[in-house]
Amino acid sequence: MRLNLKCLLTLLVPLALAKVEDPCTAPGGEGVCIDKSLCKMSSGQKGTATTYTGYCKNDPANILCCVKKVTQLTNGTNLSKAGVCKNVSKCPTNSNTLYSNQCPGSSNVKLCVPKVTTTTKKTTTTKKTTTTTKKTTTTKKATTIIKPTTFKQKEIIDLSKWNVVNDYSAAAKEIDGVILRCGYRGYGSSGSLAKDDKLETHYNGFKGKTKIGYYFFTQAKTTAEAEAEATYVVNTLLKGKTNNFPIFWDSELSGASGNTGRADGLSKTTRTNCAVAFIKKIKALGYKAGVYASESWFRDNLDLKKLTDAGAYIWVAKYSNNSPSTSSYDAWQYSSSGSVKGINGNVDKSHVYKNIAGW
Repeated sequence: MRLNLKCLLTLLVPLALAKVEDPCTAPGGEGVCIDKSLCKMSSGQKGTATTYTGYCKNDPANILCCVKKVTQLTNGTNLSKAGVCKNVSKCPTNSNTLYSNQCPGSSNVKLCVPKVTTTTKKTTTTKKTTTTTKKTTTTKKATTIIKPTTFKQKEIIDLSKWNVVNDYSAAAKEIDGVILRCGYRGYGSSGSLAKDDKLETHYNGFKGKTKIGYYFFTQAKTTAEAEAEATYVVNTLLKGKTNNFPIFWDSELSGASGNTGRADGLSKTTRTNCAVAFIKKIKALGYKAGVYASESWFRDNLDLKKLTDAGAYIWVAKYSNNSPSTSSYDAWQYSSSGSVKGINGNVDKSHVYKNIAGW
């Protein structure tokens, strides 16, 4: 779902990079092909980041194989096993945990951390008598994912220009709805507003086949800019289109080198005020509003209570088998590497726990 680095770079650099974020394997291990200036440790992280020349074929000289290994996350969490920044296509979620906002590049590149294998121990007590032998076995219960009780869970996906759909009808039969990236604000100083290149294509492909909604990637620095984003979405991007979902404000790191995007350094208070301004403006324009962010982003960079008090629906991302710790949410984006018939490559998939789309 995140604003792809390649898309952002096209706002600033006319020539596209041919194979940015492709997987690569160098003497130091697996990595991704990316601009060498981005291959470095972020604030708070521990580990190593090394570039290797000659392992990203047919690319410009500045595109090198970046092998980044992380032992401590940006929030100070120590990992029991080192994670490696990889293209998500090379990190199967059945044996790994994906972490966002830890690696250079777009949402296609995440920190891939092998899951710790645990062994369930059995405690057996044998009681001997003259006639019988009894065995008592104790096993550890697995973590339970909380599921809704008053609404039948729905399954949705979200798409942007980076998703290739070959058969919209086939895809629609496998889902209960789709949320499209309608546009974004650039992370450069000008903060230009832009439409997603495939908005019309995806909209026309799914129209009449499933529920449709929209999200907007923000880089607003002020409440006035957040309100302008809301107005742009409703009066320009969604003009003449069907909408079934709340309009979601996508808040996360920009993907700029060194986290230098225009809104990356906002305080929690300022970012929350911008979110509330977007929510209120969307509602004033006659639509429901929501906020999308990762579990850690909601915790560290937004005031969840103020968002819900303003009437926002909450869509949280956590790529794990365990449900988010976020205190209140309406939808959970649980995978960035799902598959859907009719769509090439990985797809973001979410559970929806409330009837937010008029099913």
